Amino acid sequence: LFMLTIFNVAFPAFAEDAENAKIAFNTHCRTCHSLKQDDNRLGPTVFGIVGKPAGQAAGYRGYSGGLNGITWDEATLDRFIADPASVSSSTNMIYPPVSDAGERRRIIAFLKTLKKTD
Repeated sequence: LFMLTIFNVAFPAFAEDAENAKIAFNTHCRTCHSLKQDDNRLGPTVFGIVGKPAGQAAGYRGYSGGLNGITWDEATLDRFIADPASVSSSTNMIYPPVSDAGERRRIIAFLKTLKKTD
C-alpha cells in the first residue's frame, strides 16, 4: 500500500514535468525544428540529437559551418540554446536565445526522449 501511494503521488509530477518539457520545446524550438526523424525544416530535425555529432542530420543542407567536432551532449546543448554563437560563431540560428536555465533544462530533457525505441 505504501509503494502504491508513492507511485500515485510521483506519477502525476512526472507527467507534469514531461508536459512542461514539451511545452518548453514548443515555445522555443518548434518553429524551426521537427520532432520527426529525417523531417528537416528551416532547421534540422532534433529527433535523436542528444549524443550525436553536430551538423550531421541526414538530408539537411542548411548548416552554416562551425559545427565540426561538436557532439550534442547536455552541456553543449545548454550552451547552444543559451547563446548559439558561443558554440558556433557562424551559426544561422537566429531564434532568440533561451536565457532561463530551467527552461533550457526542460528543453534538453525533452530532447533526450526523442530517440528510437527498440
